[in-house]
Amino acid sequence: MIFALTLFYLALSSPAALAANIVIDKQPGPVEPGIFHTPNYANDAACIQAALDYSKSGDTITIREGNYYITKGIFQKDKNLNIIGEGNVTFYIQTSEKEINEIYFGGSLVTSNTLYTDARKGSSQVTLTDAYQVRPNDLIKIWKNVQWCPLDYPDNYPGQMTGEIYAVKSVNENVVTLNEPLLRDYNLSDTVQVEVYRPVQVNIKNIRLEDTGATMSHHGLVMQYCKDSSVTNSWFNNSGFGAICLYSCFNVDISNNEIYNSLLPGSGYGVNVASGSALVNIENNHIENCRHAITANSAELKSLNRDIFITDNTLIGAKITGSNVIDAHANTINFVVTGNRIYPQITPETLHYCKLYDYRYIQELPYYFAFSDGTQHSVFSDNEVFGGFGGIFKRGAVNDGVHIYENNRFNGILGNMYEGGNGTDSKLIIRNNIQNSGMHGVIFPFEGSFRDILISGNTFSNLSHQGIYQKFLIDGVNLEISDNTFENIKQDGIYIDGNSFTNSVVKIQNNNLINVSSSNSPSGITIKNIQNPEVTKNNAEGSSTGHGTAHVEPPGESILQTFFSSIMEFYENLKIKVYMLFSAGDLLINI
Repeated sequence: MIFALTLFYLALSSPAALAANIVIDKQPGPVEPGIFHTPNYANDAACIQAALDYSKSGDTITIREGNYYITKGIFQKDKNLNIIGEGNVTFYIQTSEKEINEIYFGGSLVTSNTLYTDARKGSSQVTLTDAYQVRPNDLIKIWKNVQWCPLDYPDNYPGQMTGEIYAVKSVNENVVTLNEPLLRDYNLSDTVQVEVYRPVQVNIKNIRLEDTGATMSHHGLVMQYCKDSSVTNSWFNNSGFGAICLYSCFNVDISNNEIYNSLLPGSGYGVNVASGSALVNIENNHIENCRHAITANSAELKSLNRDIFITDNTLIGAKITGSNVIDAHANTINFVVTGNRIYPQITPETLHYCKLYDYRYIQELPYYFAFSDGTQHSVFSDNEVFGGFGGIFKRGAVNDGVHIYENNRFNGILGNMYEGGNGTDSKLIIRNNIQNSGMHGVIFPFEGSFRDILISGNTFSNLSHQGIYQKFLIDGVNLEISDNTFENIKQDGIYIDGNSFTNSVVKIQNNNLINVSSSNSPSGITIKNIQNPEVTKNNAEGSSTGHGTAHVEPPGESILQTFFSSIMEFYENLKIKVYMLFSAGDLLINI
């Protein structure tokens, strides 16, 4: 009997048993525990805040159908909560522009700390100087005073440090075991810093939020230090800064939502993943008319966003400056973008500048891309892009960056499928994509480069300029262009210029070139200043037997030499004997 009573007591005292169901109701009703009727309060916001204040960690708050007018921001910290709308629940935000966070849920900073000893990449343990306040399930952010971004491109963040966030698995004295191995070394000599957060678990479902204006500075829903949380089946409109904003969150699901009209210049985010957030799944949402439908950036510049998965969304861009539909700032480790339908926009200004420039000359001109990629590692695959100026713009670089763009379809774009930015990355793979319109297929117009490049199995068609255009900017480039189809290209199918740099292996093989301009070469392939290029088995006419000859200009041929070659040909045609004597660099012509 005593044993049975003990079990009964333990069951009642468990968090699950203590969790309660709280109801917020728009209709009048008596005052009673756990039921909050808005007519009993000064306003709807006061009623909702009272229900949150009354709640305990683990509670479920059900909001019954109705229109709720929010005249003051809703704020709740340090409680695990489920917020569920019943029927059509709409929050009409009526706060002032100065009130930034309309609805906020967050955990807390527990302690700031440092490492006691160096921590090594691949280890799952770190030793703090004092781990007394650290608990299992906490979040731990570790960063070092090492600048993340190189300074060789304009879109860097000179204050962005290097680090990431992890979950705490266990604590033994001052030794903290993490949920996964460290991604890098942390040496005390690099001035390592640590912050520990006590996260909350917040799940929000079936809530509608109508904010005050598409260009206002409001953050619709803010989640900070949240873990194992979600926002699902909800609707957001007119949150100017951002509809859903995640700061230092871990393992969050954003799915089956609709988001519209976030257009604050310089911001304007549908989903904002920020400040070292990790393991964020963004799936099956409809996001429309936001400056960036999905972005990763930072409000602190301490640690890096990582493991952002963007899958099966419909993403429609906006017609304002800088409106790249998916935008990863250069403080992000990795994005995986798969199976989305992406609609960048164009404006009359886009059309105007396309007539003036052969490529995107100024970054802030109105050229809109599906994906602006500032990550260290990215996969962009199995997406469909409709319209806009371009497909992918490489936004800066990190030295060991690897980027894979494959199995995508680019339909009706105005400009370039892939456009290189600035800085030097490690590896670029562009594979099995289809582009049916535009200016260029692949172009490197700025100061960006890769050490290893594979462009293979793609179809480039109906282009007003080149299929592939690259001038080398570094030594040692490995380049393979193979098994591609170039069709209806107004200029070269392939144009590669070594540009006085010493290349590594360059292979141009097994490409089909159909109705490609032969003004520079019979095959539509122009190779300049490349050492020992391997140009073989390229089909210039689209038949299995016709192989055009690439124009291969050897390294070191200068404009002056080309000019005098033309003079020699002219005089030969006039049957005038020309004697040319090169002596100590001087050219003497005797007629």
